[in-house]
Amino acid sequence: MEPIFRIDLRDKYRHTLLSKWSGRDLSAQHRFIESDDDSVMMAFTLPEPFKTESDLVIESTDGGETWDYYRGPRHYPPHSLGIWRRGHFRIAIRGGDETFLSTDDGYTWGPARRILSADDLHFDGLGRPNTFSGIMIDGGSHDQRIVLVADYFMGQEGPDEQCIGAVFSDDWGITWHASRLTWPADPLPKGPEGFGEPAVVQMRSGWLWMVFRTPYGELWQCISRDGGQTWNHPTPTGLASPIANCSAKRDPYTGYTVLCWNLTKPGISEEFRSRHSLYRPRTNLVFAVSKTNCRTWTVPVVVDAGHAQYPTIHFTEDRMFIMCQTSKDEHTSWADCGLQLTAWDREEVMAMPDWDTETIQPLIKKGLVAHWLALACRPKSRQTID
Repeated sequence: MEPIFRIDLRDKYRHTLLSKWSGRDLSAQHRFIESDDDSVMMAFTLPEPFKTESDLVIESTDGGETWDYYRGPRHYPPHSLGIWRRGHFRIAIRGGDETFLSTDDGYTWGPARRILSADDLHFDGLGRPNTFSGIMIDGGSHDQRIVLVADYFMGQEGPDEQCIGAVFSDDWGITWHASRLTWPADPLPKGPEGFGEPAVVQMRSGWLWMVFRTPYGELWQCISRDGGQTWNHPTPTGLASPIANCSAKRDPYTGYTVLCWNLTKPGISEEFRSRHSLYRPRTNLVFAVSKTNCRTWTVPVVVDAGHAQYPTIHFTEDRMFIMCQTSKDEHTSWADCGLQLTAWDREEVMAMPDWDTETIQPLIKKGLVAHWLALACRPKSRQTID
């Protein structure tokens, strides 16, 4: 499957739209804004405290191929985790720290309101949450519930362990509640890291799926059946990955789940240019689609075969976008990474078939898919779980 286009926004707009980010880290995550028409929008905020409005809002009216300043009447506060809306209400989430609320379709916004983390609610000493993902639940008994998932460092990133958990709000960010924290169970090693940088998505069933990076050479997962209040015991997905961030997003038109991650086996592997590291290489960034509540997946499609990381996913009626950071090699500084935007035909993506025992076999041979995952590719009549 070939993309509609692929462009490096940082390179193309280095001296115009993105000139403020010269010499600065420019993250690829959670930049998109849900627009009210066919345009595609993004917002960028410099990593400085006490911000009340985004530093830059840009808009594309040709499906993401060219961009210009947004000149509309609405305002957009900082929102590193996204903006969600229902009716005239909109809420912007900035990291795991604060929210901004609008009751008039985003024309005006109230003051920043602090988010209570798991450390505030149940624990003491965990510190600031490392929050990478959040959603607003659509429909069901937990409709409009905001769920944020995060990890907490038990010291520092790298040599120390990490745990994961969720906080949720049923009143648009006024009050918050926390799930329990989860660590790797014995006898699994708890360092370096452990469970980190989780992503969360609402599946077609209405349950929530949380997927996260681990030091075990593959992504792990857990599921919540009660809107993020409790989660089952984490299990491996069978999808090979270094300790690298992934992104999961629900297609709003079909309810299918799209997962984007570095399908690369850490360690020594000639095919994927691996190194002696659990964090590298972050090559071979791919996406796959699940139509069966994240139980089976389509054959992965390569987004970028080079060094690409920290993806984010966005949908319009016609297109699926994936934005990521790119670099020449694994030693490139954050400030020098590119900002690559790739567009795909959304209907073509959602029509991809699930992989079968033949298409999965090459990935098993390369060690990129655990052999037990192939059991999910058996004929429907032989599957034990519907």
